[in-house]
Amino acid sequence: SEMCIRDTILSLVGAPSSGKSYYLAVLLKQLPETLIRVFNTNLQDADPTGNVHLNEMKNRLFSATTREDAFISKTDFEGLMYERLMRNGQLVPLPRPFVYNLQNIDQSESRASLVFYDNAGEHFKPTISIDDSPGAMHVAASSALFFLFDPATNRSFRKTLNTKRDAQLKSQATDEQDVILAEMGLRIKKLKALDSHEKIDTPLAIMVGKYDLWRKLLPEDAITTTSEGETHTDTIKRNSRHTRDLLLKLCPTIVANAESISSRVMYFPISPLGHSPKEIKEGQHNGKLAPNPKSLSPILATAPTLWALKLIAQEIIEPSPTTVPTESVQ
Repeated sequence: SEMCIRDTILSLVGAPSSGKSYYLAVLLKQLPETLIRVFNTNLQDADPTGNVHLNEMKNRLFSATTREDAFISKTDFEGLMYERLMRNGQLVPLPRPFVYNLQNIDQSESRASLVFYDNAGEHFKPTISIDDSPGAMHVAASSALFFLFDPATNRSFRKTLNTKRDAQLKSQATDEQDVILAEMGLRIKKLKALDSHEKIDTPLAIMVGKYDLWRKLLPEDAITTTSEGETHTDTIKRNSRHTRDLLLKLCPTIVANAESISSRVMYFPISPLGHSPKEIKEGQHNGKLAPNPKSLSPILATAPTLWALKLIAQEIIEPSPTTVPTESVQ
């Protein structure tokens, strides 16, 4: 029996400058390693030419020796993630798909294509219509949605953290993350022809980034950051409960919006870098923030994707131990 799931679309949405580029670079370094080690599943580049930029970004971050080398600029990133295509007579930016093959080593017939899309949050501002930003369309076709929430631009988080020393907290950006999330939900429902009160059953991971910055807002033993926190459903649920409680206290509209969109929401504390980036002191990126490549220690970066894959591609990453060949069934 040919068991082949077709394209499984994973969509990442986040506000401008929320750290999506570093997150993707870290995810695509760690995810193949965890999948093969823990789930005996191979994640391979299915489109080396199309994925070349993403791979370059990953290699840049992980082979860097200085902050300058590790810096991923926003404009570089957006240039990589989007291509401009003609649509209805106008040039529109469309997210570029990054395609990987997922295949269980023991059961080679269990396989799927994973298609990663990254979405600029500005395309989900209410002022931009669906026609001007058709990038929103594949979000409605996604098998799983990932929303990267940046606590460093959120006023309540910043007030509660109250550390003047961290460069990330100096950001002057206005926080529109709840608006972007709400608008994403409205567009998905519109494209799926659902009423605004109906929920989709697509898994929605709310990833609260920069966990290293806000971990002290939770009790010491609240979050399990070992590999158990990445791979075990019960631990993921417990981590989620504590993260949700904190969001309810500091920015309840994120929880309200998420839970009005999907019936399957999970909250993830993550830190792709594991430390606070600092300002580059000289050269062309002077004043920009970049991680110290020597201190890269990602926290729970793969947990959201592994959680989603267990829900949408379980027959690949956790196939049932005995599959009866079809011929022998009486």
